[in-house]
Amino acid sequence: MIKIKALPVFILILSAVAGCSSTPSSSNLGGTHFYSLSSMKPSSAVTANKISIGIGPVEIPRLLNRPQIVSRKNKSEIIMSEKHQWGGSYKEELNKAITDNLSILLKTERIEQYPWKSTFKPDYQVRINIESFDGDINSPTQRDVTLNARWRLIKNDKELLVKRALITVPLKNSGYAAYVNAQSEAINRFSHDIVAQIRKQP
Repeated sequence: MIKIKALPVFILILSAVAGCSSTPSSSNLGGTHFYSLSSMKPSSAVTANKISIGIGPVEIPRLLNRPQIVSRKNKSEIIMSEKHQWGGSYKEELNKAITDNLSILLKTERIEQYPWKSTFKPDYQVRINIESFDGDINSPTQRDVTLNARWRLIKNDKELLVKRALITVPLKNSGYAAYVNAQSEAINRFSHDIVAQIRKQP
């Protein structure tokens, strides 16, 4: 009889221990937000240009090549957010955004990312070295994103020009969504600069 009376108490103790050791719900931990760069909206014009473009290699600093979105607290201190991350590879995001933009602006589908197949012979190759691409998200006075890049235009293995891009885009709001939107806008402006130089070529 003593064992039978003690059984409910033992069950209660087991239930309490199980409750303490259970994994907290995701609502208690807080979720991670994922982001993606956006390219320009395609126009309704028919794609008919036969120009071919090779994009890359596109080099980025090791600091940026990570899942966490990187921003800047001040000139010497950076922030890597664990709760705000890229949905995929950041380098692939940049490659895709630039490739899509140039395809739209030049109205051509003959565009490939490095490394391309040996059968693809681009009229122009655009090599890009992004030296820095970050900014301040929560500054009370000046929230912006700055793209600092050096790029080269090559034709038939001959370097036609070397350019530096320094593009600053202010954030429309505070927060990471506005920060990513500003990065997308900086890439859009950078793409316009590249296309302007391609169009100047004979």
